[in-house]
Amino acid sequence: MTLTVLDPTARSADATTSLNAQPATVAGLSVGLLDNGKPNSDRFLAALADELRRRGARPLVPKRKSNIGRLAEPELIETLSLAADLVVVGVGDCAGCCSCSTLDAIALEAAGRPTVMVCTSEFLTTAQISAATAGVRDYPFTVIDHPFGALTAEQVADRAREVAERLWGPPTDGQ
Repeated sequence: MTLTVLDPTARSADATTSLNAQPATVAGLSVGLLDNGKPNSDRFLAALADELRRRGARPLVPKRKSNIGRLAEPELIETLSLAADLVVVGVGDCAGCCSCSTLDAIALEAAGRPTVMVCTSEFLTTAQISAATAGVRDYPFTVIDHPFGALTAEQVADRAREVAERLWGPPTDGQ
C-alpha cells in the first residue's frame, strides 16, 4: 500500500508577485474598498472609510464581490486598480473567503495597487498559505481579532478605528 501526501503549502517555482510600497499616509489618496460579502464586512469597510476620510483620504471607491467564495471578477480588479491609489480588501474570517480575498489582494498588487488585506486572527494561517501559494510568502496581512461576523456596529467601528490607527496613525481632522 502506498500513501501519497500532498503539501498544500507548495508553490510553483515561477509564481512570484512583488508588492507595491504601502503609503505612510492616506492623505490625498483615493482608496478602493473591496467588500468580500461576509457579514459585517460592509459595516467594517464603511467605518474604515469614515476613518480614512478623517485622515485626509479623497472620495472612496466602494465595490462588493458578487460571491463570497470566488475570486473577484477581472473587471472588478481592473476598475479598482484604475480608480484607486490604494485598496483595502476584507474581511477574511472563514477559510474560503479568506483564501479568495487574499488572492484578490494579490491580483490588485499585480495590477499596480498597494493593497491592504484584512483578516481575522483565526484565519491568518489560511491567508498565509494562500499568499505563499500565489508567490507572496511574506504578504503583510492586517489582522483583527476573531470572531468578527457577530459583532455589534459599535464593535465593528472600534476594529476599523484600530486598523486605521495602526496603519496610518491618528486622524488629521483633530478628532
